[in-house]
Amino acid sequence: MKSFIFISFIFLYFIASIEARRLIVIRHGEKISDDYIGLNDKGKARAQCLYQIFNSGTSYGQPQSIYSNKRGNRSHRPYDTVKPLADKLGLKVNEFSKYEPEEFVKNTLNKDKSNIILLSSAREWIPSLIKAIGYKVDDDIDDFDNIWLIENDNKSGGGKLKIKKQNLEKCIDNYLSGKKSTTTRKTTTKKTTTKKTTKKSTTKKTTTKKTTKKVTKTTTKKASTLTIASDSNNWRCGGSYNAKCPKGLCCSKYNYCGSSSKHCGVGCQAKYGICN
Repeated sequence: MKSFIFISFIFLYFIASIEARRLIVIRHGEKISDDYIGLNDKGKARAQCLYQIFNSGTSYGQPQSIYSNKRGNRSHRPYDTVKPLADKLGLKVNEFSKYEPEEFVKNTLNKDKSNIILLSSAREWIPSLIKAIGYKVDDDIDDFDNIWLIENDNKSGGGKLKIKKQNLEKCIDNYLSGKKSTTTRKTTTKKTTTKKTTKKSTTKKTTTKKTTKKVTKTTTKKASTLTIASDSNNWRCGGSYNAKCPKGLCCSKYNYCGSSSKHCGVGCQAKYGICN
């Protein structure tokens, strides 16, 4: 009798281990503001770098299925974040409605037989998605590099949820530096051409010097005033960035420009943009 019970237990454990899966939930990459549907330069760099941590040679493994919030007229960011990774792995990004997480989990996610599944979602929808899967996380999510890792998920909330970091800063910096260096090389080429032309005449050299002095004075004046936040500084604002938001945008307590209630409500910095 004891032998039968033991064998039954081993059999059930074996079946459960086959059904267990790894779910990886991430937030979309950095954005310009809520008024733009896409990613900013850093967000695009993060999307390109995801392959460094999600492949067959890492602890997370290589996703066999990839899902994202469905693209709409307000945001493509979750989709755009995982599309480069999906392309490298030869996978399709399956889109689901963020407004119906329970239906998605029941009718789609739990019918997916993949062992490793990656899901990309917007910040405010991640808690409801993870709750529909069977787990609970804090509603206050601000970091772009969080990973919600669910190990040994049995489709009934019986796995283990951990929160980790992507640690992709070096890759992102290298990606952004590569774009900057390309621009620098083009600028250098133009300067070289200008020097060759000015050697032909003394008058042209004199004119160049005067122009340089004027540019220097103008630059000094600009440095003493607030700059306008833009895509080039990831739409950051506030005293730390010496920048204010463009007309019609609010500067949030987290130093981002936008027009949502999170930007214009509690903590909004009136000195650097409008506030409700």
